[in-house]
Amino acid sequence: MSDPSARLPPLLPLLLGQIAHQIRLLLRTPRAMGTGLVLPILLLLLNSSDGQIAPSRLAGCAVLGTTMIAWTTHGIGLVAARESGVMKRWRATPLPAWCYLSGQIVASVLVSVLAGAVAVLAGVAFFGTDLDIWRALAMLTAIFLGALACASAATAVTGFISTVASAFPILGLTYLPVVLFSGTVGDPVKASWVSTIASYLPVRPIIEAAGHALTGTGLPVRDVLVLCGWSVAGLLVSLAVFRWEPTRTRQRRPARTSTAPRADAGGDHVGRRS
Repeated sequence: MSDPSARLPPLLPLLLGQIAHQIRLLLRTPRAMGTGLVLPILLLLLNSSDGQIAPSRLAGCAVLGTTMIAWTTHGIGLVAARESGVMKRWRATPLPAWCYLSGQIVASVLVSVLAGAVAVLAGVAFFGTDLDIWRALAMLTAIFLGALACASAATAVTGFISTVASAFPILGLTYLPVVLFSGTVGDPVKASWVSTIASYLPVRPIIEAAGHALTGTGLPVRDVLVLCGWSVAGLLVSLAVFRWEPTRTRQRRPARTSTAPRADAGGDHVGRRS
């Protein structure tokens, strides 16, 4: 019998097909896509002043849409696929495991970049934000690095989440404080120790890098290194803790009431009670 893996297409078309499949699944999630695409634009309208929007505020709104999809939508999607048995069925096919997981991560990153780009384009169209080709490329680079960092970290976190019911509280409680402290939807927290911690978490470096990109001052090396560090660490931890099959909860069987004769301490038998 021939090896099934020998009949697989080349790896690159296989990976590209898996990425396209996962992108279609993401785009068919109206709640997640509506939140990631519409909410940043609404915040832009609320934060505008006299028809103008500050580059830092525009960067924060763009990063909000990017991180919501790369962190919460991506993480919850992985847990849901595992709990429903989708991952287990994919694992039983000749498709390499790395190809499926890479397709998930890359698709989430690309859709996250799309969400950030839509917010930036809204700033250009509605508020006249100046954006040339070099600033646009720098902005896309910052958003891409940030989306990859968040998606990699979320993939690692899903290894510690057992059910979909617990996925949203865990991912939400780890996401919202970081977003608020980093100044995504407002001014960052002024406390120095909070600012220091936020500078080492993924969200604040994305905002800083995106803000510098919009002003044409280039990408800060420190922020780029922090984001790359989160990407590498997230992928390494994912290799160690990621699970393909759902967690099976142990069910305690009810104790059986035996009606058979039992022996007493003296060795005599006690019959059934009438």
